[in-house]
Amino acid sequence: MTSSVYLDLALVALLAAAFWAAPALARPTLPFGVRVPAARVAEPEIVRAHRRYARGVLVVGTLAFVLVAFASAGLRWEQAAAFAAPVLAAACCGLGYQAHRTVAAAKRSGDWYSGTRQAVATDTSLRTDPVRPQWIFLAPAAVLFAITAAIGAWRYGDLPATLPTPNGMTVDSALRGATTVGRAFATVTAQLLIIVLVSLLGIALPRARPELDAAQPAASAARYRDYLAGVLRLLFGTAGCVAASLLVASLEVWEIVPATTGATVVSYVPLAGAVVAWVAFAFRVGDAGHRLPADEEDSGRVQRDDDRYWHLAGMVYANRGDPALLVHRRSGVAWTLNLGHPISWALLAALAAFAALAGFGVVELPSRGG
Repeated sequence: MTSSVYLDLALVALLAAAFWAAPALARPTLPFGVRVPAARVAEPEIVRAHRRYARGVLVVGTLAFVLVAFASAGLRWEQAAAFAAPVLAAACCGLGYQAHRTVAAAKRSGDWYSGTRQAVATDTSLRTDPVRPQWIFLAPAAVLFAITAAIGAWRYGDLPATLPTPNGMTVDSALRGATTVGRAFATVTAQLLIIVLVSLLGIALPRARPELDAAQPAASAARYRDYLAGVLRLLFGTAGCVAASLLVASLEVWEIVPATTGATVVSYVPLAGAVVAWVAFAFRVGDAGHRLPADEEDSGRVQRDDDRYWHLAGMVYANRGDPALLVHRRSGVAWTLNLGHPISWALLAALAAFAALAGFGVVELPSRGG
């Protein structure tokens, strides 16, 4: 098997494992993105939905893995194998959406919120005394960026007329192009963009609306603080891992080291470390930190049923009455924009315009020959 086949197999296995484990990491009161009272988390319909989803993910994951394995055996399924990961992701999303509909229907028919006292919790101290990012954890990424840029500036005058093409964290030696500033420093630019993006997230996430539970307002606020601090540290550390991988890719582009399978493996080692760290963090803290220890309490209330503002199984949030621009997503260690906020659409339009300009290559930098 080639290194690309191993990477395809690893990607399929990782995707299947991530989708299979996602419901176990979710908050118990948000099975498949549906808000339910704590007293209803063990309802038979929810248990059955979990089992059907888990079986479905195992089946489609196995089929995708077998497809890639057969492609590596020379059965000329390479094109089909290239679609294995996206088709697997789409199939798992479909299974999750079906489970979401099942739980939502059971919630409506059983009137699970009947007789409950609904409320919304807030903690003003998260505004007056927010979680402060530990910027020192971003230092390795900045240092690696400086080192890579310095090596590139030193090497640029001796580069050949053509260079191999960067392809993610790897380099395609067979596909060469004219040596332009843009091509020569594409990996360095990627390092800088990662650092800028992570820095913006370090500023934005502490200002996002915190995810608190009205049943345990003080405990959930304490958990959220610890959770957010851990997320920020991991984000900054991940930027360093990406910068390290891009440093190896840069050395291959500049032909300081040969673009071999060994170099490819080395370039992916920091990324693998980041993935392991994120997985360990997710299993330890759970979504929004609900697994973290805190003093237990019971306010006698339940979190307000806000399903009407969440769409696509809890992935998309739109609430015009909510002034928050950024909110924690119902599933996963992730945040999402409030599409009911007008600034969200301005940000998405700016991002789409930037992607279009980058895709069409509006700016063409000169080649080494003139």
